[in-house]
Amino acid sequence: MEDQVEEIKRKTDVVGMIGQYVSLKKLGRHHKGLCPFHSEKTPSFMVNEEMGLYKCFGCGAGGDVIKFLMEIEGVDFRDALERLAEKVGVKLVVRKFDTGGDKQKLFEVMDLAARYFHWLLTDGKSGEEARKYLEDRKINSKLIETFNLGYSISGWDNLINYLVKKKGYSEEILEKAGLVSKRNGGGYYDKFRGRIMFPLQDSGGKVVGFTGRILPSLAKEGEPKYLNSPETEIYHKGRMLYGFYQARQAIRGQKRAILVEGQMDMISSFGAGVTETVAVGGTALTTDQVELLARLATTIYLSLDADEAGTLAIKRAVELAEKRGLEIKVVQIDGGKDPDEIARKYPNRWKEMVEGAVDVYEFVLMKSLEKNNSGTVSGIKKITEEVVPFISKIENSVVKEVWTKKLSEKLGVETSVVRSEMERIKSGKNPIGRYSDLHNGETVIVDSKTDKLSRRLVGGLLICPETKRKVKLWMNKVNLPGASGKALSWILSSEETNPAKISEQAPAELRDLIEDAYMAEGEGETEEKDVLSLATQLLREIIRERRKGLIEEMKKARDVGNESKEEEFSRELSLLDREENKIMMLLG
Repeated sequence: MEDQVEEIKRKTDVVGMIGQYVSLKKLGRHHKGLCPFHSEKTPSFMVNEEMGLYKCFGCGAGGDVIKFLMEIEGVDFRDALERLAEKVGVKLVVRKFDTGGDKQKLFEVMDLAARYFHWLLTDGKSGEEARKYLEDRKINSKLIETFNLGYSISGWDNLINYLVKKKGYSEEILEKAGLVSKRNGGGYYDKFRGRIMFPLQDSGGKVVGFTGRILPSLAKEGEPKYLNSPETEIYHKGRMLYGFYQARQAIRGQKRAILVEGQMDMISSFGAGVTETVAVGGTALTTDQVELLARLATTIYLSLDADEAGTLAIKRAVELAEKRGLEIKVVQIDGGKDPDEIARKYPNRWKEMVEGAVDVYEFVLMKSLEKNNSGTVSGIKKITEEVVPFISKIENSVVKEVWTKKLSEKLGVETSVVRSEMERIKSGKNPIGRYSDLHNGETVIVDSKTDKLSRRLVGGLLICPETKRKVKLWMNKVNLPGASGKALSWILSSEETNPAKISEQAPAELRDLIEDAYMAEGEGETEEKDVLSLATQLLREIIRERRKGLIEEMKKARDVGNESKEEEFSRELSLLDREENKIMMLLG
């Protein structure tokens, strides 16, 4: 397997593959672009073809082409490997692993269950009513195929009979997958019965769970309209967005994602031509979901319920999205109760609503003005309580000032009054809040000049290995501390000249440092004279640091009257001065 991994990495065009997600520009030995993993305006994301690596010097993300695919698509190692293997024509050797067998079986039973439900809906006689229901909801056969929709028969053990008796899987695996439940008297029964089935797919297209919508004719009092899979080893609802697998290409192309509540909203919007739509599936938006979208989009359009809960959900979503540098707009529903109804009945109107989405701060202000009378003291108080805390959280100071002025204009007060209220709200909060907690107890390490020069020299020696012999001669009496010193010693002692092989052969604890140093130094056209200049600067800095220490020791000896020690330190200082003069000559 290790040989195949290396073969796949070797055959994959790292620049071409990453270039499908990031606009890259050739710059020296690297290709450079805006990082897809964090918000930035100045490119700090590098891809190096020679080493087959990527590195962002803004957020620290980095690794090989497999790791990039895992991060950008949110898939596991095996899935990323399989995708790349298929692209470069490598047939992976199938191995049975002692560990992870259950996980593989979970994927297998979920896939088989989805196929079974889909067959029942599209070809089975028992799915006739479900087909009619979807037809009435304008869900055509193409959408049924695109989203692999299905139907679960209303009986208690149809799925069990299929997966256990026909396919040979255990009931325990079905329970772990969330497909069956235990009976009180022993045995199991199908969890999903008499429902339209919406398979929940991860970003790689694998089925990991289900949402089942009860057929209206089979609904009973107290029974939930929608039933979701429980959390399992392969399904985590906070990391999922319904329809993401189908919408991801459109999201990447449009640089935006339309976020709706439920599966029917998503499918109807997709069917109306707004194919960059995804659904939160009835849960509050999470950091993981925002991260998933931020890798492909710059703007999120929210189309959530227009009630109080929906407005609160929008406010929470803004807080998460702003931290990731995403812009937020709100699609206002008009002429129907939800996106599903409007997109089905009036697809063009739905498109117009999306294109006419308003800035989220305008939406929050507008909603508050609609329900509260700005002409009364009590109304102004309510508007202030609802809007000011929201605006005060805006991180961009220019945007904050714009909306501070807009609020003051709507309320008929001076902007200084609104700012004063913001300050009052701020001062009333616990100073050790959510944001400061991120830094609580954190030690900020500032690299010394010696350390920075050592790292740069490591990168320079990798680019110009022909300088190693001379630099090694200069540094033969130097013993640098820390990881950068160890990395420099390793480079100088290695006979290898290929940067990728040097990194591969280096001790595991030094590999990241060596790779980062190469990526950082290789942006321009580094030449032999540049590397030698770095080496002489490093030697000079080492001498300066040593001199500083000797002067302090000399002063201590003088203070206690130890003349012999003072004289010894003085002689050492003279030797250092001579060494520095030699370095100055090297520098020219």
